Amino acid sequence: MDWELFAQPPYGVIGPGTRQGGLVASALLDVYHRLRASTCAAYLPTESRRTLAASMIVDSPLGFGIPSGFDIDDLSWPTTRSYRTGKLVAFDEVDVWEGVRRSPHRFPTNITFSMAVASAPIRTSRNRFGTIGIRLVPPRSVTTEEREYMQAVADRLAADLEELTGGEESVTAPAIPVFIPAGPGPAAGDPHLEPRLLEAVASATVRSSHLYQIQRLARELTGAAQVSDILALAQTRVVQAFGGRASALSVIEGERLHVAGAAGLPRDAVRDIEGTPLSRRTPETDTVATARARIFGSGEEVERAYPGVTVDPGEVARGYFPLLHSGRAMGCYTIEFAGPRKPLSATETTLLSLLLEQVAQSLARARSQEVEHALTRRIQHTLLPGSPPHIPEAVTTARYFSATEGVAVGGDWYDVLNLPDGSIGLVIGDVEGHNLAAAAVMGQLRSVVRAYAAEGHDPAVVLERSNSVLSGLDANLFATCCCMWVDVAAGAATIASAGHPGPLVGDGPDVAQPQLAVGPPLGVDTRAVYRDTAIDLRPGSVVALFTDGLLEERRLGFDNAVVRLTGLLADKGGEDLEVLADAMVHADREAGGDDAALVLMRFEGARPHETARVARMSVQRHDLHGVAQTRRFLRDVLQRWSLLPMLDDLEVMVSEVVTNALIHAHSEVDLRLRAYPHRIRVEVRDSDPYPPVPTTLLQDDARNVEAESGRGLLIVGALATAWGSSPAGRGKTTWFEISVRADGP
Repeated sequence: MDWELFAQPPYGVIGPGTRQGGLVASALLDVYHRLRASTCAAYLPTESRRTLAASMIVDSPLGFGIPSGFDIDDLSWPTTRSYRTGKLVAFDEVDVWEGVRRSPHRFPTNITFSMAVASAPIRTSRNRFGTIGIRLVPPRSVTTEEREYMQAVADRLAADLEELTGGEESVTAPAIPVFIPAGPGPAAGDPHLEPRLLEAVASATVRSSHLYQIQRLARELTGAAQVSDILALAQTRVVQAFGGRASALSVIEGERLHVAGAAGLPRDAVRDIEGTPLSRRTPETDTVATARARIFGSGEEVERAYPGVTVDPGEVARGYFPLLHSGRAMGCYTIEFAGPRKPLSATETTLLSLLLEQVAQSLARARSQEVEHALTRRIQHTLLPGSPPHIPEAVTTARYFSATEGVAVGGDWYDVLNLPDGSIGLVIGDVEGHNLAAAAVMGQLRSVVRAYAAEGHDPAVVLERSNSVLSGLDANLFATCCCMWVDVAAGAATIASAGHPGPLVGDGPDVAQPQLAVGPPLGVDTRAVYRDTAIDLRPGSVVALFTDGLLEERRLGFDNAVVRLTGLLADKGGEDLEVLADAMVHADREAGGDDAALVLMRFEGARPHETARVARMSVQRHDLHGVAQTRRFLRDVLQRWSLLPMLDDLEVMVSEVVTNALIHAHSEVDLRLRAYPHRIRVEVRDSDPYPPVPTTLLQDDARNVEAESGRGLLIVGALATAWGSSPAGRGKTTWFEISVRADGP
């Protein structure tokens, strides 16, 4: 490594040729040889002082595999424990494995052999500089004499560093550990000891340092599943390690370059790269076309080589490196270095290219997985129902979550139907499996149930005919299903179940699960017979239909899990239905478990339509003129309801939420109003599943323009008595409520 080019800021950073480096090297070699250690390393704080990083390592056979760093708050390891307590800490073989078990963080490197570990703090009465750590393989006890010697060396090093740095904790870990040759042990009284140590550190083992960088990046990329994680690792392990101050990673999409991530570059510079056609000649496109790195010592060199390409003012060096995958360049990594620099040496360019090749391989894998994930989510999205009915007599909402392990689709489904006689149909079902086959059968079965329900059949008949259809599909999958038809005019319901848990019905604190004549699952017995069960509903009753993925069945067992869900409905049944749905999902959903679906309905009670106060309108996608239509719609509705004093606040909030949905959701927007005696509820439904995020107001007016949607939600939060956003069907529902003022009716 050419440290003249890539050294960290000189003050306080351990590096070759520094006096601090010579002091640390002397201490490490002393401990390494005296205690006959397998490895010996100095861990020093990073600039943030939140991590202890491996900073200097004796280049021994096992030195290559030591952990790269420890979270300073994780006291499971001797390194951090000795640093925090100021005492020498030794772990035997049993303690090491117990530390692995206790640590809240994934161990930084694999432990594949037995060892003992000891760590001594480098500290004085005023300052803490870091630790000296050793590994002993095979494991053995560290004697009292060895402990005392190790601590004495660490104390002497701390005193020397304190004197050298003027009494401040200013010694900082380098971005890349320095590997020093083991050589012979330092001889006491050798007048040439310090010059020899400085020479040894200055000629630190480059090969081991290179291999360490490659191995560490490869290990960390293995655990990076998201593109954002890979980009963050590339920035810290590659860009910053080579002295880069800013970067942009662009990848080929179609015939253009798309910026997948950037750090430190001005927005204009990123915008110049984004969308660049491959046919246009720029440093990035030439790098992709030729798969060769391009390095310029200053911005002027870039502009001379590429007339028309403008870089930031000031003399900064830039490097353009191809991202190679399967022998082809999939993109370009642009790295900007602080100040003018000499061209990189062949060794440095090769090492950086090897590291970026690992980044490219991981990036290609992650992007492929994200495309697959997006495809499967899209399939699931199209199979979910749209907006449920909006009627005076009942309020409904629903939730769906796919399994968090494996393919992100499954066989759970739900539906809320408008039946021919004016009733509401609630359907919940579960096809076995968590894959595309289960999702395909689920889509077919959902369509079948809707078709037979539209013909006016009772729940039992719908299940019988659906059973015949599924049996004839030869899918070799079975499904459970529960259908509940609610006659909102009479306050009565009819339920039939095919192997599915019955609904929970709550009336205030009283919650019951009706006794049903449950038939076999669909697709099991072609001659199965299903029976209807009738129940009455009181105004205010809440009905919950769910799949078993919502239950903590593994931990509690099915019956106890249902009891838990029942208790939650009894406690929170009077709350807003969206809030209740979120509480039921988060309280009882198992992490990494099954698919889960939930349908909730609150029966408001039959009422004459002339007194019912519900209203609804839709705005076509991208139709921003529709925002003005919603304001006229609000005025007409509130005038009809004799609630015009509420118009000003509602206009502001509805305009903000509808505008945000039209800009970001790329779908039709459904606006729903429901008036109660003392409050008005507004729901805005769209097909974007991601919730809106309020943005903190920024001091910079130019940046405030970009925070427009976030500011809108801040306005809603200030004016509404309650608001929230919840997933619903194919998208989400953003809702808010406002109290009817005293000057209203």
